[in-house]
Amino acid sequence: MKDILINMMVSMMPLMKPLMWIAIIAVALGVLFAVARFAFKVKACPLVSWSSRVVLAIAIFFLASQFMGELLSMPPTFNLGDASNFEFILVSFWKVGAALLAAGVMIHYSCRLQQRKTA
Repeated sequence: MKDILINMMVSMMPLMKPLMWIAIIAVALGVLFAVARFAFKVKACPLVSWSSRVVLAIAIFFLASQFMGELLSMPPTFNLGDASNFEFILVSFWKVGAALLAAGVMIHYSCRLQQRKTA
């Protein structure tokens, strides 16, 4: 069973960096929708909610991946440096997951904050 999980982890690793960038784009869209909602009184709460759910799902996935990697004694990391120039900036999945979790919660509650003000 451990070999199957390690093979799954190794095969999924190239897909994790694009997933991180998708989450960052979703955070940026959520922030833009929240700012538009506050500044221009646009009814964008469903869009804010959608982006926060995407970000929270990806954050929980990264945190679960870190947990499973620790159980397999293979802590997963991102290399944010340029490997061709031997620059290795390793960032753990839990750090990315925690940052995305915090951003997703803030985006989610920005929509609720506006609703409480008007009510």
